[in-house]
Amino acid sequence: MRAVLLSLLLVIRTISVCLAQSTGNLSGGFESNSVYYINDKAPDAASPDDRFGSNNFLKLDYTKGKFSAGVVYEAYLPVLQGLPSELSGQKITFKYASFQDEKLTVTVGDFYEQFGSGLALRAYEERLLGLNNSIEGVKVAYRLNDFMQLKAVYGRPRKYLQRAESQLRGLNYKLEVSRLFGWSKSAVSVEASYVNRYERYTGTSESVNPNVNLFSFQGQLQRGAFSLKGEYVYKTADPAIYNDNMQKDGSALLLEAGCNKDHTGVLLTVRRLEYMDFRSSRSTVGLTEVANYTPALTRQYTYAIANLNPYAAQSNGEAGGQLDFFHFFPEGSLAGGESGLNFSANGSAYYNLMGTAETGFSFTQTGKTLFYRDLNFDLNKQWNSRLKTTLVFSSQTFNPESIGEKGGSYHAQIAVADIVYRFNQKRSLRIEAGHLYKKQQDRNWASLNLTYELAPSWSFFTSDLYNYGGNGVHYYNAGASYSRSATRVALQYGRNRAGYQCAGGVCRLMPAYTGANLSLTCSF
Repeated sequence: MRAVLLSLLLVIRTISVCLAQSTGNLSGGFESNSVYYINDKAPDAASPDDRFGSNNFLKLDYTKGKFSAGVVYEAYLPVLQGLPSELSGQKITFKYASFQDEKLTVTVGDFYEQFGSGLALRAYEERLLGLNNSIEGVKVAYRLNDFMQLKAVYGRPRKYLQRAESQLRGLNYKLEVSRLFGWSKSAVSVEASYVNRYERYTGTSESVNPNVNLFSFQGQLQRGAFSLKGEYVYKTADPAIYNDNMQKDGSALLLEAGCNKDHTGVLLTVRRLEYMDFRSSRSTVGLTEVANYTPALTRQYTYAIANLNPYAAQSNGEAGGQLDFFHFFPEGSLAGGESGLNFSANGSAYYNLMGTAETGFSFTQTGKTLFYRDLNFDLNKQWNSRLKTTLVFSSQTFNPESIGEKGGSYHAQIAVADIVYRFNQKRSLRIEAGHLYKKQQDRNWASLNLTYELAPSWSFFTSDLYNYGGNGVHYYNAGASYSRSATRVALQYGRNRAGYQCAGGVCRLMPAYTGANLSLTCSF
């Protein structure tokens, strides 16, 4: 580890000296997350053979005028427990050179990209989940005028620290209709995308096409307080491990309608997925080599006790949606009192598709199997300059069938109280207390989190997640962090339960462990 850090510092110093006389700009960042694992008698909390894990990232970017270039160096020494073991090692995994002016952008090397909402194509990075599906190749974007843009991508997607054998090609066309016709009161746009994956097939079946094609059509309308968005994707047959080698076409429909006016906001989202699991290789499962983006469209909780059983989207077959509602009761109103009151509510439900693979699925009706349902609301009030409170209530139904397990659905009732008190401009205390009531599976849970902030640099916390209705285990954690300028160092020790870790509606199952965690982030 010391040799790697010294090498990274030498690289940074060398580049800085070489560019010292340049009129360009060098920027970058370093991130390190290391864990020392401890043997623990808690359920499933076995430490790996190598008790140390460390994920490290160095990013350097250089810009001069219309040109830019950069690299990302990754070192997994070894990779943290729960992430793919194939990531262990070190390598420059991302490098690019780019030219950009008012109309033309050309990138050669590695890049990230998204067409539409990502249903057809999304290349992105999520370090928390060990996910990176960047594309190595060429990306060209050209703005013909102020209302029309074309984009083309070609390359090989990333596979762990290497590149997949497949090739991805994509075209995207966007037309801003309102600019074309000079509509000043409305914003209207349409978008069309084409994505192709070519992967050589060496099997014996003559029905497998090495090409998989996706066609996406999207439209958006914004007028005053109202908004409307829709996207439809058609996907040709893609027999693979991740869909039981079904020779079936896929499709996706996403609709959003919203209104935000006079302290009130409403947003309705509806989505249907059928055989929309799309990867850069036919032989992968899990989060490996995912080429599109089908996140769970449910509320994403920041409270651990409300996130014990998060929903994972069923890319090969689900239908449902969610409704968000927000209202601010102003100062002086009956509910708002002297300082006002924020109220928000959310409801989501997802079902299987009606029909079978043999007879086909209904496009307009859902099946009878409920995968997930969540009904929740928040009350948020800033009482004065010192005191702020948030109350959260949630009623969740989770079907283990959605993650490939057997058994009946779980029904959980959750309540959280979040209180922040500021003693002065520098010192504050946050108290978060929660309870989950459930008759099934691991039954009842209680949580408590205390965070003391000493601005602008120090933060201290201690927490406990207690499964008092099940195995009786306390999942405790305590730690501190120090921040100065663009650098942050954090150290914590504790016991972590096995479960799903989520980011942006995408989740990975992580094992239980007990240990000490040291993290460092800095930018320059």
